[in-house]
Amino acid sequence: MAKLRRDSLFVRMLLSFMALTMVLVVTMTLVFSNLYSKTLFNQLSREQIKGLETLSGNIDNLFREMDQIFLNLEINDNINYFLALSSSDALTSNQARIQIRNIRQINPYIHSIFVYNSAIKEFICEGELGFDAAGFLRQGSNYRKSVGNKRTIYLTRLVPAGNKQDFLTNKKDYTISIEYTNLSISGEQQTVIINIDENLFIHDYLENSGNELLIADAQGTLLAHTDPERIGGDIKDTSAFATVLQQSAPKGNLSDKEGASRSLVAFVQNQTTGWYILSKAPYSTLVKPIQDKRNGFLAVCLSVLLMCLAAIFLISKRLYIPVEKLTELFKRSPFHVEGGHTGDISFIQLVYTETLLHMRSLENENRSNQRIVKESYLRSLLTDGGSDEREETHTGDYRLVVCLDRFRLCLFRIDAYSQLDGKEAALFESLLFESISQRLQNDYAYEAVRMPKGEIAVLINESEEGTEDFEDLLELLESIQRFIASHGITVSVGLSDVRQDWDCALAYAQGLEMLQQRFVLGSGRIIHQAEVEETLTRSYGLPAEMEKKLVSCISMNDRAGFQESLGGAAYVLKGFVYSDAIQALFHLFLVCITQMNQTINDENKRLGVLYGELNLIFTEMETLEQAMEWLLRQFDHYSSSLDSIKQLKENKFYRKVEEIMQYIQQNYNDNNLSVEVLAERAGYTPNYLSKIFKEVTGINSSEYIRKVRIDKAKELLRSDEYRVSDVAELCGYTNSSHFYSAFKKQVGLTPSAYRELSLQDNSPATG
Repeated sequence: MAKLRRDSLFVRMLLSFMALTMVLVVTMTLVFSNLYSKTLFNQLSREQIKGLETLSGNIDNLFREMDQIFLNLEINDNINYFLALSSSDALTSNQARIQIRNIRQINPYIHSIFVYNSAIKEFICEGELGFDAAGFLRQGSNYRKSVGNKRTIYLTRLVPAGNKQDFLTNKKDYTISIEYTNLSISGEQQTVIINIDENLFIHDYLENSGNELLIADAQGTLLAHTDPERIGGDIKDTSAFATVLQQSAPKGNLSDKEGASRSLVAFVQNQTTGWYILSKAPYSTLVKPIQDKRNGFLAVCLSVLLMCLAAIFLISKRLYIPVEKLTELFKRSPFHVEGGHTGDISFIQLVYTETLLHMRSLENENRSNQRIVKESYLRSLLTDGGSDEREETHTGDYRLVVCLDRFRLCLFRIDAYSQLDGKEAALFESLLFESISQRLQNDYAYEAVRMPKGEIAVLINESEEGTEDFEDLLELLESIQRFIASHGITVSVGLSDVRQDWDCALAYAQGLEMLQQRFVLGSGRIIHQAEVEETLTRSYGLPAEMEKKLVSCISMNDRAGFQESLGGAAYVLKGFVYSDAIQALFHLFLVCITQMNQTINDENKRLGVLYGELNLIFTEMETLEQAMEWLLRQFDHYSSSLDSIKQLKENKFYRKVEEIMQYIQQNYNDNNLSVEVLAERAGYTPNYLSKIFKEVTGINSSEYIRKVRIDKAKELLRSDEYRVSDVAELCGYTNSSHFYSAFKKQVGLTPSAYRELSLQDNSPATG
């Protein structure tokens, strides 16, 4: 019963509010009816003026576009050449005409373009026929010079051209001309006139408004009108235009009465041209129908409003029952969040939104996991052959569909990949992967996967067409290379032969082998077996004469000869397959580095390149040219060392320091060996000895003693003949902790770790 009483009270309040609303609406309608006409007039006037301001802005934009067209003409070389002519030149004129024709097509509002060179009395007029070029040359009354002004805009009457009967039809009697005139250095007049298509201008700017629109200059000449027949006429003596001129305002409105008809006239003065834009609409057509229907419309609206309120009240009572049930159901949802809502509908919307977000999250996670599982499965196929399952593969909770019955592997690798930082490498990899996907998805069935070493492996299903398909594939791969090259990087591609029955591991191995051949063939190539067999051969090393010549150049410190010999060796190696070229080049490096060190004959100046370091260097070099550049840099270091040794030998203390160094090398195991002992032996004070020793060697004597001892310790640690503590004692260290600290500081490893690593490197290879 309480619920019913609340409902009854709600109904009474609702009906009372509806009755009060009706009384207020009727009262306000009666009170403000007298003010309605004036309010409507002002509103219509503002709308008319706003529309005219928009039209004025559009006209300004059109003239700015024409100014931009003029700038295009002004900066065009061919047109400038024509304007600069001092005598007739048909070729230059034709080239300028072509450029003017092309520029004229940029904007559809251009009727024609006229370019005049007064020095040679020649002009070019491109566009539709009818522009009175002869009248311009006569400097008739229709034309004005714009020298000293940015531009001059005026109305020009078109003239008939030839005997064409259809000319000057469709009301194309006039055109709006925009004249730009400059004076050359010699004082000659150079003029460009851009003529606007009057018919198109009226159609796009005036006819769409529905009212009578006109544009007139300050003298009252009609430049444009919704009735093209009136263009060129004079409205200076009309009452409306005379009133507009008297107001001297940039915009406004007035009521114009002609006979029994009354019109609403709105006007705006264009600030750029000074033109007046007028809109004229019959007042009766705007106001009277609205006034006649106002009362009836308001009554109908009020009745509909009352009926809708009553219907909404009744329907809402019935609709609330399922809403209430749905609210109770959603309260038991795991996505029910306390707070954050102000009613039942907002609560339902909140729970529904949270549920959708969770479902989308699960879908994205599933899609991402499936892609990761598929890429992992493809990598296993390429690296170790994967499983024996075909086409449909079940991996955990995912079913993968992969078809590789007849395929070819394309292995992409970014050149100079090792020189990119992590962010650049990831960016270029993503760009390459996206480019591959976009170009292959419409023409090929394929699978693509990123490999651990930076390659992108693409398995493309092949048809039985053979050569024709292969040529199409090469063309597509070249397009990918061109796209990537436009971003500042190059890509090499290694192609396998066509494989069948899921022979992925062999295809991947062949793709890697093809990529290795870029070492001799160069980067940015598409390399396949046929090209390798045609271009490269097997060999067993460089000619002995080349090695002898390089050794001779090293002995004589002849850089030019060394560089020339390297070029000859590179030329020969470019004909070898990768494995033979690497073997020959590795041997060549060892010969050159060994000869350089033997020639230097100075422990401090020798090139510190070990066998293992050479292996690392070769893995970082991607092309033969990079390898030759590295060896040439080693020669420069070697040459610089020779120069340093020569300068040192000229030092008056060199012999004395050399004797001290020999003494250190012979007595490094003496734990009493120190700067004081050396100074006493040399007959100098310790400070003076340290000074001349560093002047000659670049390091002080204490550092040199430590270096000799650590080098000897490294030599002893390469075998397990002595314990680490024995090695410390044999090298002149009485304190093992001091030896550990000094060794790790210089080598970067503890003595035990260094021994373990050295023994592993020296152990014989197995398997």
